[in-house]
Amino acid sequence: MREFISTMCLGHEIRLLWQPEREEIPDCISQGFVPIEMAEGQESFVDFRCLDHHNAWSHLPSACVTALQYYGTLESPASVMVNHTDADCVLTGLTLMGLLPLNVLEKFNVEVGLLDTDPLGTDVSLLTCGDVIQVWKAGMASLKQSGWSWLYGLQLFLDIFRNGEHYKAVKSRLAEREQERRRVALEDYEKAVRSPSGRVLLVAPSRVYGFDVQLCRQSEFPVESLQGWRHWCVIGQIERSGSVTLSCPNKSVAEGAFGPGGLLNVYPRLPTIGGKTWGGREAVGGSPRGALFPVELLPKVLEIIEGALTFKQEMA
Repeated sequence: MREFISTMCLGHEIRLLWQPEREEIPDCISQGFVPIEMAEGQESFVDFRCLDHHNAWSHLPSACVTALQYYGTLESPASVMVNHTDADCVLTGLTLMGLLPLNVLEKFNVEVGLLDTDPLGTDVSLLTCGDVIQVWKAGMASLKQSGWSWLYGLQLFLDIFRNGEHYKAVKSRLAEREQERRRVALEDYEKAVRSPSGRVLLVAPSRVYGFDVQLCRQSEFPVESLQGWRHWCVIGQIERSGSVTLSCPNKSVAEGAFGPGGLLNVYPRLPTIGGKTWGGREAVGGSPRGALFPVELLPKVLEIIEGALTFKQEMA
């Protein structure tokens, strides 16, 4: 739902436009609103900064990494336009406004970017700032997506960096939270629906982020091979948001399963919602942002994705 918020942070006036209508986005850009990860289905809206890495821009790094070259250039009043709240999107805005020192962000943004573009291939526990990322995600987990959730995410990043000692207790519970996440992901996996080939999995509902568990790594084979994973695509109907996420293990597996371009070949085949289309990158994407996906269409999605496989080796 479209929302306009005018507020302040560390002396910066922020003018936030949340989920504008698709047809008004070009005009908003011309009015000075900076589009951050403004992917709408199979089209991404960008200005000269190119702060997106989906669809036609999937060859670019995460938005927060691209934003480093524009550090501190968005002066008050800062006008930004977003349609979702995640670490990459929020951190991009923070970087453009220069709200944390550049030497901090030069390291932190790269790690957030890795998790955003290759979540299954990046072990957060091995990252220098992995605990900060996990604490931030824990703090954002129960928030409903809105313009205010984006602004809260901005404030939470600043607070964690500036008052890290207050989060020691949260950090100490991260291992426990991770163990619980994996337990729930396995429970959801046991109830999942498998396609005829067994290579596509429908998890509905998906109560936690569990693709790393549910794709089932086969460690005796290379990570970028089809043989390296029991399932090649998981369809997750996200319980908290009502949206649907598609996840393949990585770009190589996605292209092995669906041909060059991976899931970019699949999005145009999937059912639209209110005229809005699916979109994303080669190995990860989903239903239209901000739209509740009808549960009754999930079997059709499973059927379409199974039919899109170009290599249908059934599971033994």
